[in-house]
Amino acid sequence: MKAATLACYGFCLAAGVFLGRFELHTDDTGVEVFFILLATFILGCWHPRRAWQWALLVGPCAPLADLILKRSQHGLPSIAAAVIVIGLIGSYAGVLLRRGIAVSANHAS
Repeated sequence: MKAATLACYGFCLAAGVFLGRFELHTDDTGVEVFFILLATFILGCWHPRRAWQWALLVGPCAPLADLILKRSQHGLPSIAAAVIVIGLIGSYAGVLLRRGIAVSANHAS
């Protein structure tokens, strides 16, 4: 496995731990959604071939933290589905930005 891929997984793990901890210490959903979008956007830019995977690995970390600590399990499946969709939006926005930059760089030369 390449060093860049390992670095992506390391960042993904760090983002997941951060989101899980953040979920347990705040009730600010908007900021949490922003962090999910930001983390998956960065990962989508960095490694676009696995954009779907970043959404599945990063998005559910927040509801998973609640599930592990048995805090609130009301509506957990719908919340997990929503954060996966948010993660997919962030990941594929990153992929689109990377492709847009690549296309504009090819046109400039």
